[in-house]
Amino acid sequence: MTTRLFRSLACRLACTCALCSPPLASADDFEAFRRQQQQGVQQQQAEFHAYREKQDAEFADFLKAQWREFETFRGKVRIKEPKPQQAPIVVPPAAPVRPAAPMVPAPITPPVKPPVTKPVVVAPVVPPPSPLPVPPKHVPRAADMLEIEFYGNPVHFAFDPKWRSYRWSGNASPEAMSAFWSLMSSSRYESTIQGVAAARRDLKLDDWGHVALWRGVVQALQPGRKTEQSLLLWYFLIKSGYDVRLGYAAAEVYLFVAVKQQVYATKFTTVGQQTYYALLAEDRGDGIGRFYTYEASYPVRLRPVDIHSAATAFTRPSPAHRDLEFDFKGERITMRVPYDRALAAYLASFPQSDFELYFGTDGSSLLRRGLVGELRRHTAKMDEESAVNFLLAFVQKSFAYKTDDDQFGREKYFFVEESLHYPYNDCEDRSVIFAWLVNELRGIRVVGLLYQGHMTTAVALGQIRPGLATIEHQGKRFVIADPTYIGSTAGMPMPSYAQLKPSKVVDMQYRLRGKGQSN
Repeated sequence: MTTRLFRSLACRLACTCALCSPPLASADDFEAFRRQQQQGVQQQQAEFHAYREKQDAEFADFLKAQWREFETFRGKVRIKEPKPQQAPIVVPPAAPVRPAAPMVPAPITPPVKPPVTKPVVVAPVVPPPSPLPVPPKHVPRAADMLEIEFYGNPVHFAFDPKWRSYRWSGNASPEAMSAFWSLMSSSRYESTIQGVAAARRDLKLDDWGHVALWRGVVQALQPGRKTEQSLLLWYFLIKSGYDVRLGYAAAEVYLFVAVKQQVYATKFTTVGQQTYYALLAEDRGDGIGRFYTYEASYPVRLRPVDIHSAATAFTRPSPAHRDLEFDFKGERITMRVPYDRALAAYLASFPQSDFELYFGTDGSSLLRRGLVGELRRHTAKMDEESAVNFLLAFVQKSFAYKTDDDQFGREKYFFVEESLHYPYNDCEDRSVIFAWLVNELRGIRVVGLLYQGHMTTAVALGQIRPGLATIEHQGKRFVIADPTYIGSTAGMPMPSYAQLKPSKVVDMQYRLRGKGQSN
């Protein structure tokens, strides 16, 4: 009886499970499902390609007609007033005059004329600038692959052979620009865009580094051909999402770049509400006058290049050395420090922007290990104010002073690495490297002070002695520290600026290092 009842319940349970559970899928069913999913992906890809081709065709049509003449404007200047031609030196107070001793007549002897010698003037030893690294020629890899070296990093990418064979006819016209866009849109560019984007991610490049990488790509594709390079770069940057515009005047072709931040010392034009800069011209656009460009916008929303920060850790270091020496309290200190010449070359190409960019950009690992390590050895046992004075003496006396106009013929601001690379620097360059060193070694908050024709700094010392010149910023007192006023210590402003208020205070958004102080 019990056995029959158990068999009956088991039979009912089996029937119930069969009704409630779906049958197991066969291999054929799974293969059919996979093909269906694959067809869906392929359909989506086909629709996307059709949509993109429609956009490119519409833009090519716009390029045939919507062009008009635009004017370029001279680049803006951040510091308009002339800077000191020479770095001022602290004049020590005159020694007290003691009463003269009574005169004692000396025996008369024939005068002996001393030998005539000319005074010896010892000029400061200024090393010549190290040559910037020259990118090597592209390395062929396969029939449709190229490899370039980007600041020491090998980057390989696929390309369409028609890009290398293209030749500009020399006839600059809307129809020619439209025809080039159509040619590129029909080529195999997707894998190149993807490869360069992957290299950008791997190297952790900033936006300007991404633009520079594309520039290296087009130079490898069309070596020595400036017009073809500009046309290729125009296409690739737009396809990478950047807002750039192509223009022409007579037979010359120009490329203008939209930038999110203010840019100085570079010619610009305005189309609609957007400003575009001639950043890719070797002369920063000085040779560009009126030119023609299109008014239409690309169908996909493009973004301006963001230069709020500069990457400094992507280069494969190309070490160079700088010999530095200075005196501090009667001791002569000499050091030979390495810096990254490849990074200096990259930063030299960076658009000139506001001072926050330079004060907030790091130095290389070579500089941190070498220069910072040497200076830490000397300042480790110093109190805060003494360490600041030591760093002031280092910056004031280790670098020869010369204005940008005298050194370059134009205004140029230095990142930290560049003060080691170039033979001279001036007030804003000294302020940048001094602020970086103070932050690296002591973790002290520093602000930049911009006056008419001069820049200096102020430091947030934990204890401020009476008599030190200070400035208040955001409810906190900062002690004036001028790395250009040779011989000055913390609290000694340059006399010509002592009674003036700065026109701008640059607050440096540093991550506090060193002792981790929260000043």
